[in-house]
Amino acid sequence: MIVAQQKSRLAGIVLWCGFGVAVLALAMTLFNIADFISKPLVRNEQPEARDVIIVLGGGVVTDTQTLPWSVQERVQRGIELYRGGYAEHIIFAGGVVKGHTYSESDIMRNYAEFLGQPAESIIEEPASSSTHENALNTKAIMEHEGFDTALVVTSAYHTKRACAVFKHVGMAITCVAAFRDMTGKNLFRNYTDARAVVREYLATVYYWIRGYLST
Repeated sequence: MIVAQQKSRLAGIVLWCGFGVAVLALAMTLFNIADFISKPLVRNEQPEARDVIIVLGGGVVTDTQTLPWSVQERVQRGIELYRGGYAEHIIFAGGVVKGHTYSESDIMRNYAEFLGQPAESIIEEPASSSTHENALNTKAIMEHEGFDTALVVTSAYHTKRACAVFKHVGMAITCVAAFRDMTGKNLFRNYTDARAVVREYLATVYYWIRGYLST
């Protein structure tokens, strides 16, 4: 009898947890809550002229070898800064896509050139698989090229952690956010953005434990 009651109670807890997750997923889809919950993660500084612009990767849609919305926005923001005269070169940072032979930086370059970015202005960093490796590898490129300062461009929710990592490895950087294009209503984008923000909070805690963040 007691065992049956415990099983019934456990089943009820699982059912309510499942219901809660379903409601949360629905809210994440119907409403753009990512902007609200990501505010503590955002660091957007006033751009200034620097030696180079660093645009961070954030995945590839492997079925089509294209960039997800958020990374397209990062590339677009980097090009805007280039055309605004803030730097003469752009580093696209993103390593080899798992299970494939091409890198994120390859796809970012292709997209940038499609948008009219001069090929000679682009430098690729194709070896990193994390934000920490982005920082270490682009720092090595900057030292090789004789660059001292950089604008770091990434999605708004990623800026605070990314720039703390770059500063931790000793780079002189300015943090620039690539905000979401709010044109139209995209329910799937609402969901993926909210999920990315939750992941970013977890990644921030992990990086803090590992000692990768500047104080």
